[in-house]
Amino acid sequence: MWWGRNPGVWWGGVLVIIGALFLLANLGVLNNLDWNVIWPLVLIAVGVWLLLARIGPGSGYADVDSAEAREGLAKAKLELAVGSAQVDVRASSLEGDQLYKVHIEHGGTSPRVELDRATGTVRISQRPDWFTGARRLHVDARITDAIPWEVSCNTGAIRGDFDLSTAAISAFDCKTGASRVDVALGSPKGAVPIRVQGGALTVNVTRPLGVQVSVQASGGAVQLRADGARDDGIGSRSWKSDGFDAAKDRYEIAVSGGALSIELGLR
Repeated sequence: MWWGRNPGVWWGGVLVIIGALFLLANLGVLNNLDWNVIWPLVLIAVGVWLLLARIGPGSGYADVDSAEAREGLAKAKLELAVGSAQVDVRASSLEGDQLYKVHIEHGGTSPRVELDRATGTVRISQRPDWFTGARRLHVDARITDAIPWEVSCNTGAIRGDFDLSTAAISAFDCKTGASRVDVALGSPKGAVPIRVQGGALTVNVTRPLGVQVSVQASGGAVQLRADGARDDGIGSRSWKSDGFDAAKDRYEIAVSGGALSIELGLR
């Protein structure tokens, strides 16, 4: 149904009709207009639309499964563009020559999983339900650790668990809401940027023993824990491991937002 798929169109029509009625009433064209009748009708229409959006097509829970073969790709990028969600991403050895394997549990509009082979980009996205509120969304993505990956996300509030410990990661960039983001990293190749931006953030990062890393945190209230060291305060805080400056292979972590709780540790 068009009102369930395009809520902006439906609401736009309602506002146009109400505005036209107000204008005609102010011009004296509709002197006999009874607003004691109009407002209940508007409220009934809104209620009917919300019910239809909840029980109509696309309102139920359904699973989305997607998988693609690597077919010679030497590197890839994972893009996540969703609202509020539980996100689990794990790099592992997939069967055969698979590039990725995704399973999504959801309510509302159906998510899309698309692969652009020209750029090696795997994009997982879902159109938001602006007027019906958040629906359940759980993204479970497995990506091959046979090639390097870049991971990018642009999301609402998420509980994100990114286990990238067995893969070569060229960059990790997450723009999110009030979220908890856990990232497990492996051994870096070169200087690898790890960036998380959002609202109230809890960010936990682990890496193998001996891997050099720096952390730059900026925002409101900051709690920074790094290899047992503690630095709390307002504004910017920074930390780096002892051998960071001389290391060619290292992680450069930057976290920015409102209230920040950051913990860096060893795995």
